[in-house]
Amino acid sequence: MSNRPNSAVSHVLDAHRAISVALHERLQQLPLSPLDWSSFDPCAALRSGAIDRSLDTLSRLLCTAPARSAELRNLWNECVVTAAFAQRVAPQLGADPRSSAIAGLLHRLGDMLTIRAIAEIEHTEGVRLDSSSKSALCTEHGVEVLDRVVRAWGVPARAAATAAEWRRLGEFPGAAADAATVYLARLFALELIAPQFCAPGVIEHAMEEMGVEPDRLSAVRSDIARRKRLFPGVNATKENAALRRRS
Repeated sequence: MSNRPNSAVSHVLDAHRAISVALHERLQQLPLSPLDWSSFDPCAALRSGAIDRSLDTLSRLLCTAPARSAELRNLWNECVVTAAFAQRVAPQLGADPRSSAIAGLLHRLGDMLTIRAIAEIEHTEGVRLDSSSKSALCTEHGVEVLDRVVRAWGVPARAAATAAEWRRLGEFPGAAADAATVYLARLFALELIAPQFCAPGVIEHAMEEMGVEPDRLSAVRSDIARRKRLFPGVNATKENAALRRRS
């Protein structure tokens, strides 16, 4: 009986080692871009009431992985709703709507590609990584992978830089308007699709830090919430909240 905890810990460590060794090499293999980013119009793609073909193509690339497709789909939902909010919030913050929307769409790209690679290795090796180890590997590789992919895909420079820098807004509230837009848009997205994870007052505090009056964005929040049905698969569920905590 006393050996069982040690056996469980050993299994976790073995899985972490097996995946860590293979992950660096796997992440060197970047997928080809399914879109021409120089002509991609996120505003048109997000405005459509039907599933936009370009977004559907990108989602199939990013969300297909052994045993982790549901997890990736939830991250994709976050990205789409963040992009929709970013497009609408941008004019209020003096940001560029197109760059902000593209950055919102790609803001979890590094994490998604890392998780997709982890899933492929898990399938090959017959192991399963625990959530804390997965999060640690996303933290270790996600930003670097995103930086390489957006450059390889030819994502417009302003959008590419914003997609990588939004995370640092908590450290530097006076960051560029595009990054502030994506940061705030993501909070709006989480409020909509995973309200259990969005602590009361966190959005209002973020807007106060940015010097934004809440009334200026209340109509945007309400409108996107009404259009929620246009984002297939987006639901406010306990599963979504749990996946946000583990990401």
